[in-house]
Amino acid sequence: MATLLNFVRRSGWQFQHIDKAKLKEPFQLSAIMFLSYFIGSVIDYFVNLKELISYLYPNTYFLLLDLLTVLFIYNCVNTRSEQGKICKTYLLVGLLCNSLLFLAIQIEVFLVFEGLKSYQPWWFWYVFAVGVNAFDAMMVLVLILHKDFLKLYYLTNKILIR
Repeated sequence: MATLLNFVRRSGWQFQHIDKAKLKEPFQLSAIMFLSYFIGSVIDYFVNLKELISYLYPNTYFLLLDLLTVLFIYNCVNTRSEQGKICKTYLLVGLLCNSLLFLAIQIEVFLVFEGLKSYQPWWFWYVFAVGVNAFDAMMVLVLILHKDFLKLYYLTNKILIR
């Protein structure tokens, strides 16, 4: 959705008064995120189709894909505009938080599988479900709005400058 909206903003005739160069970087970042999530969906489809999913590592590919996307965005995407820097910061923070949640749930599944922990619902499962969706929504919103609505960009600049 964000990729399509950024594409329309960048190429649409109704947005002629907008500087198209400032929209280039958010469009690139939204395209990278689209490809990352598309690849994750395809992998998930084939894993479930062939029943290759392991009880021990059910979401490892999402963890690895998020980490690969973080590395790609951090190393390969150079941002010059303010909108691009804001989007890049939010995407990196969101993907890293999602990765931490996936890692923590993998540790939980491992402990249950090995019998070191009993299998019963607990508060972290709800934190995981809400957290992953909240961070995904935050990343979509920043790619649509191009605004520092949670002041993450401001805080990271304050921390890194000092």
